Amino acid sequence: MLKDTSTSFVSGTKPGEVPGREHPVQVSVIIPTYNYGRFLLECLESVFAQSVKNLEVIVVDDGSTDNTSEILASISDFRLRVIRTANRGVSAARNTGLQTAAGEFLAFLDADDRWRPEKLERQLGVLVSEPSVGVVFTDLLRFNKNGFLANAFSFYPELASIRTRPSLQGQGRVIIDDAFCELISFAQFPIYVQTLLFRKSLAQGIDFPPREEMSEDLYFSMRLYGKAEVAYIEEPLVEVRRHGNNSFQLAWEKIAGDLVALRKLERDEDSVQHKKAIHNRIGKLHAQMGHHYFWHRQPIKSAKSYVNCLAYPDYRIKAFLHLLMLPITPFLKPKSDGR
Repeated sequence: MLKDTSTSFVSGTKPGEVPGREHPVQVSVIIPTYNYGRFLLECLESVFAQSVKNLEVIVVDDGSTDNTSEILASISDFRLRVIRTANRGVSAARNTGLQTAAGEFLAFLDADDRWRPEKLERQLGVLVSEPSVGVVFTDLLRFNKNGFLANAFSFYPELASIRTRPSLQGQGRVIIDDAFCELISFAQFPIYVQTLLFRKSLAQGIDFPPREEMSEDLYFSMRLYGKAEVAYIEEPLVEVRRHGNNSFQLAWEKIAGDLVALRKLERDEDSVQHKKAIHNRIGKLHAQMGHHYFWHRQPIKSAKSYVNCLAYPDYRIKAFLHLLMLPITPFLKPKSDGR
């Protein structure tokens, strides 16, 4: 990872040193923020309320121009470290946090989200009792100003069919087969970084693609999933806020971002088995993009997507049939996109 030369430390001392602490940091919590002062205090309170107390909280202020500085200045907890940078995006902010984290275990939280108090404790129970497990994710609940919405695991029915075993502690489930191949095949990727706790050693040489702001979490999470055994906790221990500034509004935008992330993942992955799983998923995404453009009466874009599908055997027949049907697209009733 590239060293950040524009960083200034506002609290704490040198990277890896936390004043007022007698023992090494167990967990580093990295919170990138940009103009989320209105949510930040609630986010931080959920971290400081964790039943695990031996942690450091690294807030990377990515050039905020709102009241973020005032919010951070009002907090006297010695576990807080603030890093201010020019505005470069969430990927660069998370990478800055990774470069300076001192903990044996690392976690991310977005500044508009929050954790339930036992989140870290439950995950540490799994990781400490299972040396072969490198990363643990949990379920989450979405919420907005009107209350709680759907939980994430309701969109992962595949979890019920993969082989798992109970973890020794933490009430988690350890995936028995190759977690990378299992998880990348899900209809929706289980890759919310706000839910992850992972070993710092596992993240060596991995960072967030600095130029990607849509599916950077997909790339990072799948790299972790490919390096060690993976476990999950079925209880929703994270609360993700839905509001007008979330990263994408339309489903097709997310598919386009996922394609970029998966192509990079395919280039960087060493395992032949993992490359094959990525290749197959890229074919599926091309098919989804072709389907989107087909039903939105954009035959040229649909044709390009389905032509790309011809390189993927599992989707070749479907692509060929849709290419034959493209002349009817002007007469189709458009389907609406969803988030």
